[in-house]
Amino acid sequence: MIRINFKHSFMLLLVLLFQVSCCIAQEKDSACKVLVKEISGTYQGSCLDGLAEGKGLAKGEDTYSGHFRKGLPDGQGEYKYKNGNVFTGIWKNGVRNGKGKYKYLINGKPTVVTGYWKDGDYYGKSNPDDQYRLIISGVEDYSIIKTSDSENLVEISFEKDLKKFIPDNLTISVTSGQYLEHPAKIQVQDYVLPMTCTLQFLVPVFGQMKGCNFAFTISTPGKYDVLIINPL
Repeated sequence: MIRINFKHSFMLLLVLLFQVSCCIAQEKDSACKVLVKEISGTYQGSCLDGLAEGKGLAKGEDTYSGHFRKGLPDGQGEYKYKNGNVFTGIWKNGVRNGKGKYKYLINGKPTVVTGYWKDGDYYGKSNPDDQYRLIISGVEDYSIIKTSDSENLVEISFEKDLKKFIPDNLTISVTSGQYLEHPAKIQVQDYVLPMTCTLQFLVPVFGQMKGCNFAFTISTPGKYDVLIINPL
């Protein structure tokens, strides 16, 4: 008479199911590719159409933990380099692109750099995607309006007592492009990004000449109208 140990058979079945599920999971992970060579050894995380997508962990000679898109680091993530350096911040299409923090060693001394990266390169403390940055003094008010994407042109006008004018003793410097002075405005043509324009001039205020400074940096291409309003 044959006796069947159902408890033993059930345990064997559980072990078999566990091994099968592990094999399926391993096949799924191995089929999910990471397209950055340095972190393409092993991957654990979400997958879409055979590529890492969503949150995941990729390990190779370097390690990346964070968000992926189409097999590339994209979004918030932490990247640990094989030399011990660490970047924590925003990624896009597999490169550092946005606000972040970079920790590394200089002559054995820990150093931290924070700011913005653009296409993998450190840009500085200011966001390179901002349309413009300003340094002003002695100016009552201003406006900078982007009116078109079709050409790299800046038109600058001055206003005092609701009238357009060109200030006396005006000095202009630009880092790129050519500037032309017209009766009621100044044009900066064919500039190359980033373009910084600095204007220094004097305006009469209550019978005295007041010094004014207005400097702006254009970071995205296009046509801009700049209006500088001076004290009454």
